[in-house]
Amino acid sequence: MSGSDLNVFETLDYRVEEGIALITLNREARHNAINAQMSLELPQLWQGFKKDPKAIVAIITGAGERAFCTGADIADLPQINMSSSEEARTSMGWTPLQNDVWKPVICAVNGMTIGGGLHFIADSDIVLAGETATFSDTHVNVGLVSGLEPVALSRRMPLQAVLRMALVGGKDRMNAERALQCGLVGEVVKSEALIERAFELAELIKANSPAAMARTKKAIWAAKDHSLEQALDLAWQQIIAHNSCADFEEGGRAFMEKRRPQWQAYQPE
Repeated sequence: MSGSDLNVFETLDYRVEEGIALITLNREARHNAINAQMSLELPQLWQGFKKDPKAIVAIITGAGERAFCTGADIADLPQINMSSSEEARTSMGWTPLQNDVWKPVICAVNGMTIGGGLHFIADSDIVLAGETATFSDTHVNVGLVSGLEPVALSRRMPLQAVLRMALVGGKDRMNAERALQCGLVGEVVKSEALIERAFELAELIKANSPAAMARTKKAIWAAKDHSLEQALDLAWQQIIAHNSCADFEEGGRAFMEKRRPQWQAYQPE
């Protein structure tokens, strides 16, 4: 799917403005819950964003003011193959990391985030929240195992904070300030300024080498899955590969000539 085809979704909105893609979970009447259709459309969108030459960085947010995403829609559940853990993982592609997206992604949390909505926070690179945002995990309240979101979040947050969210459930919503203290989000802003702030960060990001950012992102996320020695080895692999990239020479040349670099469009590997 090309970038020009990304405006055909029923449950999502995709717009690109000067290198910045704004992705909106667009089911406001259902608090942007993920239904069967959105579950199918999300991997298509992420694959399209990955290949879109006009998009350097993405911002993902929810439609409306009340909710970012309230997880799976119980009235129209996503179809996930539960025959095995491998099949389940391959049939669920809601987030950038699940789709091997190495372009930068900013998550702008504009309201309630419940259960499956936490996936987007766990797998985004930078997370901002409006001051009225709240976070909770209701799986155990309805007899379900909360085995995915908290596992991913344990890479970002203290273990006790993750366990409290997962075991207490929806009866104890975390507010934005507490989420900031726990590292669940990186910045809290006034709700009306949330998207503006996300675009400010995206503007700073898009000035950098797309290829260098992709390899940087790969190296950093790999550090969460490997030992220090293995992660450093993988980082060296990314550095060495990048040193044969046109942006490597262009960056140094532009610095010496005191001009803005002319970066190459990123080509997903």
